[in-house]
Order: sequence, then structure tokens, then C-alpha cells
Amino acid sequence: MAAIITSKFRFHNAEQFKESFSEAVATNYYLFVGRPSEFATGTTGGTDSAPPTPVDNRRSEAYNWDDMLAAKKIDSTGVTHAIPRRDLDVSGATTYDMYRPNYSSANTATSTATNLFDSTFYFMTSAYRVYKVLDNGGVAWDAAAPTSTASTPFTVAVTGGSYTLKYMLTLTTTNVQNFLTPDFIPVSITPESGNALADGRLDIVKITTAGVAQNNAATWAINADRAVTNVPIRGDGTGGLCTVTIGGSGGSSGGQITAVAVTANGSGYTHANIIDADIIEQHGIQQTSSALSFTTSPVLEVIIGPDGGHGSNPAKELGGHFCLMDVKLQQTEGFDFSVVNDFRQIGIVRNPYSYATTSNFTGSTARQTYAIKLASNSGTFVVDEKISQTIAAISLTSIVSSANGQVMTVVTSAAHKLATGQMVKIIGGAFPGSGSATTNGHQGTHHITVTNTTTFTYSIASTRAVDASTTATNSPTHTYTTFAPQAVVVEFDATNNILFYIQNSYNNQGTDATYKQNIPFSGNSTVTGATSSATGVPDTANSSTYNNTVFVSGYTNPELQPDSGDVLYIENRKPISRASDQTEDVKLVVEF
Repeated sequence: MAAIITSKFRFHNAEQFKESFSEAVATNYYLFVGRPSEFATGTTGGTDSAPPTPVDNRRSEAYNWDDMLAAKKIDSTGVTHAIPRRDLDVSGATTYDMYRPNYSSANTATSTATNLFDSTFYFMTSAYRVYKVLDNGGVAWDAAAPTSTASTPFTVAVTGGSYTLKYMLTLTTTNVQNFLTPDFIPVSITPESGNALADGRLDIVKITTAGVAQNNAATWAINADRAVTNVPIRGDGTGGLCTVTIGGSGGSSGGQITAVAVTANGSGYTHANIIDADIIEQHGIQQTSSALSFTTSPVLEVIIGPDGGHGSNPAKELGGHFCLMDVKLQQTEGFDFSVVNDFRQIGIVRNPYSYATTSNFTGSTARQTYAIKLASNSGTFVVDEKISQTIAAISLTSIVSSANGQVMTVVTSAAHKLATGQMVKIIGGAFPGSGSATTNGHQGTHHITVTNTTTFTYSIASTRAVDASTTATNSPTHTYTTFAPQAVVVEFDATNNILFYIQNSYNNQGTDATYKQNIPFSGNSTVTGATSSATGVPDTANSSTYNNTVFVSGYTNPELQPDSGDVLYIENRKPISRASDQTEDVKLVVEF
């Protein structure tokens, strides 16, 4: 089965994407930055000077979330259709293609392009005016830049011929500043006021085969060119007329058609043609003493304009199946973006959730780092260093079995309250009470993850039930071990004693190397920097807000729920450093 995806489908997809930013129930798109660590580490491959090509799979997407630093919402005013940039060359070295809707592998453009939107049928001047080439005259452009903003096509003389141009648009100052790039031109789906031509209007006829005409069954004997006017242009439209010029024998093209000029543009055409009989008829009307016939029939191609007419939809007419997004990262963006660390990765995420919810995040910016408020510290933590926290051993106050011996309840002291997600290793020993360890208790090693509590339960395998009355309150012989959290520093706010960090799994920063489980920082145990040797004690009594960072018991989580939404775009770059007075203007182009 032979099939194609048409250019209109590509434009439709681009149009739908752009519209999704401003629909009644709008999609939330966020530009994110991440990857403060060099590419030489971990499992990513590549180097900072030669960043790796992103990988499209579920694991890599999780790594993208691990490395994410901050995100900013892409506003509906920050997205536009775009076309490849083609600047006017006035040197005479370029012959521009002309608008022709039927380019193919068998009918290539001057540039050898096989479809319209790969051809060079438009250009932009230094004054940011965009023109469509309706006819190139078969010659190179060597004239000065056009300045006309007329709604109707106009002609510019060049060496050896002329160009027929249609003015399309002029970029606004805002579009130049926000969207114009070295590679792309922003365009709108809305025409400039009064600039659209009639749908199905005819402007250009090209001579495919010149034919050979003769007079009175003899060779063409008239020495001068002969213009045959009011030749009708047939098709499904109305009103089209043209003038056909036949070359005289005094020149080199005796009897051949040398020019066809549209004199009445008509409207409503989707197909059109000019036939021999009409030329002969009009010649007979105008030259009653000189009958005309063709020994070789001419082939004249009538160029049909785009749907709606030239200028009616600049984006669609010029191949605007690209969407260009512009996001400016201005300084700290409300303290959500670090200005003391670099980043190497940018991307787009669609409809991420707010942290620990299933509701779409709608804020303008989001900080994606974790943070600890320190009560005290010694030394200064440095960016990109590894930090760890040693969790004290759990102090047990009691262990209580259930009646059937299948569930054990562990009660800790308040000082050793466990954090949500904390993993505990329980190494079996004898369970106090009647009977042996193998019958009344458990043997072996168990790993459990608990919730934020001083009491937790876990199942045990027992060969027989424990008496309902069996209660152990006196120093059980089991050993309980916790694992040390670890992370990488993004920023240390020495003024407010705040340590910002991320935990990634691909480099075992946040993941226990042995058991491959993410371990959250918690409690008031000391945090230590591996490079700086700095230490800090979390302020678990602090539930305040500093520079828009809200702490609960000394800790805060990211604003976006990791691994939520859809990561639509990933780009790895060389390191981009930031400063407190710096603004990054990020432009992303997506081709549909």
C-alpha cells in the first residue's frame, strides 16, 4: 500500500500544538533546565565539549527528572509558527525558485528541490520584509532589496529578465527580538491587513512548450511579434484572461510563443489551462486577414495559487510546520533558578503534577531541587560535591507480636522517628518469649520501607503461632540498620544556611549503591560534604519560608512531582553558566 503524510497534515499538527497553549482547557508546557554535573560522569556517556545525543526511553526520562533543576511555564505568547530563514542575496549568485505547487522528483525546482517547502521560493530582506517569488524569470537576483508592501504582485528588473514578487509580511520589533533566529523566521497564520489576494486568483503562466505557429498554412511570415489579447483561461474559476505573444520570423523564435501575461486574474480556480483553439480564435478576431494555425501545439502551465490566495495565511503558504518557542530565564526567576551553578540540559515537559499530587501544576515557575534548612554548619558546601547523611541506629522501645505470629510491630523512640520512605534492614535474631527463635520468632534479613511514624509493622514467617500473650518489651535481640542518604549539591545559600541538592540514581547520588533504593534525607543527623568536608545539622524545628522556599521541619521537596507528565523534548548542550544579573533567551524549534 502506497501512502504519504501530506504537508497539510504537518501544518495541522503544528497548528494544533500551538493552539494547545491557549485553548479553554489549555495544556501546560514547561521549559526545564537540568544536569549540573558534567557529562563525563555516570552512565550518560559523552563529554562537556561533546555532549551525548539524548536517548528516547523510559529510563532516560527518569534520569531527566533526577537531573532537573527548575522549570518555567511557556506562555501562549511565547510560541509561534516558523519557517526556515532565507536571507536575500543581492550578489547575483542566487537564482531563487518560484512558487510552483507541483514540484516533484520529475519536476524539480531550480534549486533541485522536489517539493515546494524545500525550495527557495521566498526570502527576507534586511528590513525584515518577507517576499514570495511568483516568477523568477529564469535568472539570478542582482537587484537591490525590494521595499514595496503593495498587496498585489509587482515586478523587479534584474539582469537578463525580471522577478515577480508578492509581499507577504514585515516582522514586528517584538517578533525580531523574541523569535527571529539565525535559522528561522517567525510567521503568523493571520494575514496583514488587506494583503490577501482572492482565492484561486491567477497571476503567472509559464511556457512549458513554445509550440510553432504558422500563417495561412505557410511558414510564419510576419516580421514583428504578434500579441493575441483576451485569450480566455479555462478551468473551474471565472474571469481569467491572458495575452499570448507569438514571435515573428524576423527574430530567432519565429512562430513560437515567447510570452504569456495574465491580464485579468479571475478567481476561484483550482485548475486552469490555455488551449490552441482559443488562441487561434482570438487571433482571427483581431487579425481578420491573417489566419493562424499550429504545427506544434504549445504547452502553457497556469500557476494556481494556494488555498485562500497569496498572502491569506503566511504560515501555511510558506511551510510553517515548525513551532518556535521562546522562554527568557531572567536572573533567579523568583529564586527558583540557581545563578551559581551551570546547566547542560534543556527540555519541555507537558502537564507535570504538583509534588505528591495528581493535579496539574500551574505555577509560572517551579524549583525542582530538594533543600535542607541547617540549624548550624561548619565550613562551606560547594556546588557539585557529594553530600551524605548518617542516620543514627534505631532505638527500640518494644516489639509486639500479633496473636498469630505473622505480624511484628516495632516501636521506636521519638528521637529516632523514621522518615517516610526510609528503608530499614532487620537482621533476624531470637524473639524474646517462650520457645526458640526458629519457632516463635524469625530468622534471616528483611528490608522494609516505612511511613513517617514511630511505630511500624512488618510480616514475619513463622512456623507456628506465637501465643497471644507473648509481648516483648525487654531489649529484643534483633539488629535494625538504616542506610545513609546521599545527594549532589546544587547551591549553598550561606546567608540563610540552606543547602539545595538533587538525588540522581544513575550516579548513585540518592540511591544506595548496594540495595538500589532511593533514600531521602531526614531527621537532624549531620550532613557532610565529601569535597569540602563541610558539615551541617538540619533544623528540624524550622517550618518557615525563605525566598519562596517553604520548609516543613527543616526540609522541602521539589515543586513538581518527579516522573509525572510527559517529557516531549530533550536537548543536551555544552555547560551554560549563570550569573545573578544574567538572562538566558532560550529558543526551541520543533518540526512537525
